[in-house]
Amino acid sequence: MTATWVQVLASYLHLLAVAVYVGGSVAMEFVLGPAQRFVPPAQAQILGQRSADRFLVLVWGSLALFPVSGMLLFFSLSDQHLVTHGGMLSTSEGRTLLAMMLLWAVLVANGALITFVFRPRLVARAKAQGGGARVADHLESMQRAATWISRLTRVDLAVALVVVLLGASLAYGKGIL
Repeated sequence: MTATWVQVLASYLHLLAVAVYVGGSVAMEFVLGPAQRFVPPAQAQILGQRSADRFLVLVWGSLALFPVSGMLLFFSLSDQHLVTHGGMLSTSEGRTLLAMMLLWAVLVANGALITFVFRPRLVARAKAQGGGARVADHLESMQRAATWISRLTRVDLAVALVVVLLGASLAYGKGIL
């Protein structure tokens, strides 16, 4: 059976989104993060902020592309029986697909926390008004935000790798769950 142009396009976009998300996460975690320790703190902060600003655009683009390209693949491969005949929970393929969707929701939730809760705390400038105690409190809040971002990005990387494994099990078999 030959693939249709929709399947080829959807597969390409899906794999591109996976490569950008996982590859970018690995680069940020294992290349940029450790490299920042070798530059002065002020420069490390600017480097981290600028690279994270650019990477977040790629992350959100990938997260938006996953369901679109996934749905194109799903419907172009004629797997509608998973949805219409209760196959989502009764087949290994359906359970694997459902797990991937739930893990995608985890990635979106973590991305929202990082983008809209913790990053604004991190990029806020420490204000000298209110004396040293206020600045110290603000710096402590920034440090807590940085710690949470680090934890969430590691969780995201682990979740993304599980999703990749689940996707491979669907691409080369009938799922593993």
